[in-house]
Amino acid sequence: MLFITTLAISAICTVNPNAQNLGALIYNDISISVEDELASDVLLALKEDLGLLMKVYWETDDTDGCDTTKTISLTLRNQPAVVVLERIANQIGKEEDRATWQLRDGVVEVGLKSVLSKKSSQRLVTYPIMDLLFVVGDFSFLDQNNNQKTQPTDDEKQIRIDELIEKITLLVETEMWEQNGGTCTITNYRETLLIRAPDFVHRQIGGYAFMPLKPTDVKERQVRYGDGRTSVRRN
Repeated sequence: MLFITTLAISAICTVNPNAQNLGALIYNDISISVEDELASDVLLALKEDLGLLMKVYWETDDTDGCDTTKTISLTLRNQPAVVVLERIANQIGKEEDRATWQLRDGVVEVGLKSVLSKKSSQRLVTYPIMDLLFVVGDFSFLDQNNNQKTQPTDDEKQIRIDELIEKITLLVETEMWEQNGGTCTITNYRETLLIRAPDFVHRQIGGYAFMPLKPTDVKERQVRYGDGRTSVRRN
């Protein structure tokens, strides 16, 4: 097994522990070459190499989780640690229940989506609807208002809100939403969406409210979170 870290976080200060973990995943570039290595050994090496607090939810006699017998075959060169972690997670999930990662209480959690999305792991976040229109990409409502300089009717507002909710539940972790049989909820209150969901769902909707801790001698990187496909752009 080979892990090579080419960037390391050197800042010593009091920061949001989740920001520190996220910074380790975003700003450390790693090379890995493994063939049929136990997933538990690979994740332990990644955890120790990055200095992360990491919790992996493995299957036990009493609880569901990732299969402890799963092995990893993976070769990557000079990739952000988050990309490596996601490629590992892709190999330890189940066909009907994929694995992912999330940040919670200063810990990087790795496990099946059904496990990470339990009610006890969810948090309620409010999203101003006008902000989400830009994220989801629905500009027609805004363009219409700018051109006509008229206020939308209540019915028009409700149509747009319903369309936005439909897009989110269709494009972001479809099976996780209550209307699709999952445990996550999304409701509208005074033109604000109230979303109760785990971290791995929230980051795909609005990103993180904090910046990842960045080494002082490294340029800022642009990050886009998707379903098991975090994109990191080096500047």
